[in-house]
Amino acid sequence: MKKNGEKTTTPIKDLKIIQRNDFQNFTLDSVLISDFVKINRKTKKILDIGTGCGIISILLAKRSKAKITGIELLETMAEIAKENVKNNGFYEQISIVNEDIKNYKKTFSEAQFDTIVTNPPYFEFKGDFSQINDLKQLACARHNMNLTIEEIIKISAYLLKNMGSFSIVFRSERLIEILELLKKYNLEPKRMKNCYTKWNENAKICMIEAIKDANSGLLIEMPIFVYDKNGKKSEYIENLYK
Repeated sequence: MKKNGEKTTTPIKDLKIIQRNDFQNFTLDSVLISDFVKINRKTKKILDIGTGCGIISILLAKRSKAKITGIELLETMAEIAKENVKNNGFYEQISIVNEDIKNYKKTFSEAQFDTIVTNPPYFEFKGDFSQINDLKQLACARHNMNLTIEEIIKISAYLLKNMGSFSIVFRSERLIEILELLKKYNLEPKRMKNCYTKWNENAKICMIEAIKDANSGLLIEMPIFVYDKNGKKSEYIENLYK
């Protein structure tokens, strides 16, 4: 039987990612958003809000030469992220900051980043503690107890350069809320992609890229299916981990 605090190692591509069984482990959502983010030669500085074990920052580092900052509130997770960055050889490209993103004006400069990405807590906390995990660190990772979606979007708008990109993954049921908040802070939704767990079910996950101060015009991309009509994991999903 595993004890709380025990470390495990998860392989993905040619990486080995250390995690702890009493903290939030990375899921498919983080892998999906890492692949969804657009990176080009102008992408010099990337911020990963709520980096956790560092998986998004590391996967983005494999795709680019950009300098990446992962910010994480929980000290234990920040230390794990630093360990993963070092063990996988990205210590010169990725910096992990153990800080509350709410202190963004003290930690970063206005318009510092070309790209910001986040996989935030999915569920809105409405004060019902019976609906959350007994472990505080897991509850905070799954419910927006410390940081709301609106706060993340507002902060990102401040930290992004003009025409910088903001990418977020969230539960599809929150789509209207996300679109309204992006527009409120002058982040124009430009690309959207839905993810379906099964072929004949409704979408559960949505990803959006918004551009700061861009013109309107939204591209809805081809969706992702985790499993095909035969119940077999799709080739796209398999390739994300190989």
